[in-house]
Amino acid sequence: MTDLKELALKVTEVMLEAGYSNVTAWRSYLDAMLPLIRYHAERGFTDYNADVTADFCNRLAERRMNGDINRKNATKKLAAISRLTHFYDTGKIDYDIPKRVSKFKLNDYYDSLLDDYIAHNELHPNTRGDVIWVARKFFSWLVKEDHSTIDAISATEIQSFLVHCSEHMASSSVHNVLLYMRKICGYLYERGHLSNPHTALLSMKVSRESKLYPPMPHDELAAILRQIDRSSVKGKRDYAIILLGAIVGLRAADVIRLKLTDFNWRRGEITIVQSKTGKTLALPLTADVGQAVRDYILYGRRKTGSDIVFQRVYVPYTPIKDAVTVGEMVDLYREKAGLPREPFDGKRFHSLRRALGTNMATAGVPVTDIAQVMGDEKMDSIKKYVKLDSPNLAECALDFTGIEIGGAAQ
Repeated sequence: MTDLKELALKVTEVMLEAGYSNVTAWRSYLDAMLPLIRYHAERGFTDYNADVTADFCNRLAERRMNGDINRKNATKKLAAISRLTHFYDTGKIDYDIPKRVSKFKLNDYYDSLLDDYIAHNELHPNTRGDVIWVARKFFSWLVKEDHSTIDAISATEIQSFLVHCSEHMASSSVHNVLLYMRKICGYLYERGHLSNPHTALLSMKVSRESKLYPPMPHDELAAILRQIDRSSVKGKRDYAIILLGAIVGLRAADVIRLKLTDFNWRRGEITIVQSKTGKTLALPLTADVGQAVRDYILYGRRKTGSDIVFQRVYVPYTPIKDAVTVGEMVDLYREKAGLPREPFDGKRFHSLRRALGTNMATAGVPVTDIAQVMGDEKMDSIKKYVKLDSPNLAECALDFTGIEIGGAAQ
């Protein structure tokens, strides 16, 4: 029997001895191994268990498919757990983590069909993995249903596959399956494998569950900010980034794209082109945020050829490339502050933006003004902030005057 926490700490120690940086080694522990330890504990295990670990990895894959976790983030977590498992089995660190083998097994015919689809389609990097995942799932299902080729597949088989998916997938995932199946079947029709692209069938509407995540509580934000060492380069950078989310309401994707020229210090204004909408947005540069950003630029930021504001702390001093890094930053300080994280609680960087929107709604700021500050084009996007405004919503609630609940019928 091997205590999982001791195993994870040993793996982290060996990684440090092997030359991994402190950030890489401990991020691997905090982001992947610690959640695995908690997952074991919830199921009554303190020792490493292969079945529980496999189930944890499968759930990670499902979260990625549901859009609850970024692909890069999921890949890092799975790689860290694979490294831990390899160390458990061999006592050594595996520097060449193999790709995760898909559980959807294909025969030579469908394997060739999938390769052909991938080779002749320019798949977007953000959805490439998901499209291939759906294609493999569909082809694997056909194999299990004894369909040796796809030529005779009709709407009936596709309907059965969609029903199969709906029995074990969330509505948001079924929505994505329909979208990708439309692309896959369209391609198969163009190549002569299907007699019908089944566009109408695959265009049916699926109600997607809308999750309402909470904003970052004030006390938790304060606890996170207290953990930041603002005398260090990393601390100056992280403090400025978190304030931009909490006070200005910037998305992580917009924070990492900020340029030095986006700051108008004389007018006290930030002007950005939003990554989500492509629209230009001007926001006030408050004194506290301006001071934090100025402190980082003057006394923390390395002078490089790039005009991107926020850069890596370690060599090479290049811009932060992934918004996930910003989310992990908040997770790291939450961990240091001893704040709990529950699965799907939404308490990452974006919860800072939700807090700002909710605070404005609670303060009675008009919805149109909130939309302008948050840079949301659709008013529907603002509804979530109003829904989180519990105090004002309580005033709208009706009492039972005139419709009192009576006793049992006589």
